[in-house]
Amino acid sequence: MGRSKCRMELSGRPLFEYPLLALRGLYSRCIVVESEGSANSCGVPCTLVQDRIAGAGPLGGIYSGLTASDSWLNLIIAADMPFASPQLAGAMEAYALANKLDIVYPNIDGLLEPLFAVYSQRVVSIARALLDTGRRSVRELFASTRLSVGVVDRRFVMRYDKKLMSFFNVNTPDDLIMATLMMHAIEKSLQEERV
Repeated sequence: MGRSKCRMELSGRPLFEYPLLALRGLYSRCIVVESEGSANSCGVPCTLVQDRIAGAGPLGGIYSGLTASDSWLNLIIAADMPFASPQLAGAMEAYALANKLDIVYPNIDGLLEPLFAVYSQRVVSIARALLDTGRRSVRELFASTRLSVGVVDRRFVMRYDKKLMSFFNVNTPDDLIMATLMMHAIEKSLQEERV
């Protein structure tokens, strides 16, 4: 994108606030992991923390967020996913609790979604060990034999998010345009329902 996604706006609001607002009924504390002070402020009550290991990608962000959290289970979501489904997030958390899982992530026909996933505090030490040896792949975390890992598939996800909108993310200028159009369509639909 050529600039920090934390500084990007969607329909007049910082992009990273959308998942926070969508999921606010599910959490008691919200942590935003940032790099380079890119999310200077947030219109949603949250704790801003710096990436503990700069340049470590998603695994570094997962590690940093979990380290800052005092909750056993945590939903970790990317900052560029404006259409997060609270129903899906809640179902994944319930699935993790019912099955005593350390990680629950979606696998949609072979596409893994590590940044709309549930992680327990047991992940911290394994993530740190991977990062200390220069490994940055979240897939290695999923493959750890020291963690109980569960996968939810397309069928599970579609019970709570029929159009798989939770996984739409903004990676390009065209994605931002598409998200803007989708946001306007959602707002228009909500206005028509009220009438």
